[in-house]
Amino acid sequence: MTVGIGGDASACDASADSATSDRSRDETPFPIPLSCVDVLGRSVIERMVERFAGADVEAVSVLVHASISHLVPAFRRSFEKLEVQVVEDMQFAIGQTLKHYAESGVDFAFVTDANTYAECDLIDLLWFHRGSRQVITRTFDREGALNFWVATCAKAHESDLAILFSKTEETGSASYFISDYLTRLAHPRDVRRLVECVLRGRCEMRPLGQEVRPGVWVDDGAQIHKRARIVAPAYIGRESVVREDSVITRFSNIEKQSYIDYGTVIEDSSILTNSYVGIWLDVAHAVVRGNRLWNLTRNVMLKISDPSVIRRNVPPQNKIRGGLNVPPPLGLLAFAPLG
Repeated sequence: MTVGIGGDASACDASADSATSDRSRDETPFPIPLSCVDVLGRSVIERMVERFAGADVEAVSVLVHASISHLVPAFRRSFEKLEVQVVEDMQFAIGQTLKHYAESGVDFAFVTDANTYAECDLIDLLWFHRGSRQVITRTFDREGALNFWVATCAKAHESDLAILFSKTEETGSASYFISDYLTRLAHPRDVRRLVECVLRGRCEMRPLGQEVRPGVWVDDGAQIHKRARIVAPAYIGRESVVREDSVITRFSNIEKQSYIDYGTVIEDSSILTNSYVGIWLDVAHAVVRGNRLWNLTRNVMLKISDPSVIRRNVPPQNKIRGGLNVPPPLGLLAFAPLG
């Protein structure tokens, strides 16, 4: 399997523009690939790798463009079959990876943009591809084409790989419809939607940590003051701090090493990794990362200059055991030859 993160102009088009072709063009951009953002304790890219690795594939290759390799967070666990490559040309790197797979005896590979999270039946998709007798099968859902394909490794040439970077849905490849859970991570509101779906149990993804009471998950090392209120469903991330008289409610998630100061209410919001939120604030329907706040109701991004309001939280540096530093999104999953 190959997962791609970032890339040159054409690769970025494939991972962003084509995935949002039917959405508003004036949406507020996010400074890092959303697949690299921790969602309930673990990045989406790590969850994708875990899902493919659990499907008994022969190898998982994560291709990260050099320009964003520094943005990928550490993985919380290691994977035996994982190979991470930092590349300059995403299309060329995918071709070389498929060629290597073919030479290693691997017949088929999944190729996916890391900003496309799908919980489809991989075996059924693979058998559909075999039956289609096409070099590449592209997946679709009700909104249109997805950046998620199956390729026949030995037959995928440069002309076929161009399909992966094409903006048009009419590529001549086979089409497979996904009716299972999936999400396109193209805007901060997609993060909020994913968090809500997980906390409602609408998908297979689960929060990390312990469910200390129904609907409330607390990860390792989190500090919650006895006078703070956590209203289910909610998630408090690893080594985060929630001060007295604060309220965390309505599907909110406080990601790792974040700090919620006293008296603040977090409602229907995501406080991303290493973020500080000051005293007596009311944060609702928003995504906060460092000193930036995305108001999802008004679809605007605010950059706060006053560090007493919101800012990047800089906790003591603690090394994560077993972590793996990898850069951001597009990738391949490879299956062994079928008998």
